[in-house]
Amino acid sequence: MDKKVITRVEIDEDIIQVRMKNVEKNSLFVGQIFGVLASHDINIDMISSANLENEMQIDFTCEAKDQSKLNQAIKQILENHPRMEVYSSKNTGKLVVEGEDMKDESGVAARVFQILGKAQIPFYQITTSEISISLVIDKKYLEKAQKEIKEGIE
Repeated sequence: MDKKVITRVEIDEDIIQVRMKNVEKNSLFVGQIFGVLASHDINIDMISSANLENEMQIDFTCEAKDQSKLNQAIKQILENHPRMEVYSSKNTGKLVVEGEDMKDESGVAARVFQILGKAQIPFYQITTSEISISLVIDKKYLEKAQKEIKEGIE
């Protein structure tokens, strides 16, 4: 990266990361899950999924202030789908790396991963768009990750 492609590196400590395992590979089923979350007025931020052989794993984040609504929604989801496993963590935060020129520059994600790897900062979830990379990492590493990325792109 010869030019300053990354223009914003921010952290958010007030999130909950949720991991759903044994999710049926069916769009209607997934739609029902997110319908329940919406019915409890939970605003979902990051969503990522992994297709496994016979099922899916879905990870998402929401605001920490929605904890009690999330607990109610998860209870309702599990009543209808007892085979699913749901885990949540408030010990994580979100690191957002953005830049309008990221869409035209190759290797940005590689550089971010290299910086985090060199600093031994693991991540649990990642979502991207043309102009951003969002990562869920342990809260204890958020400020260090932000600092390392900022220093690594200068």
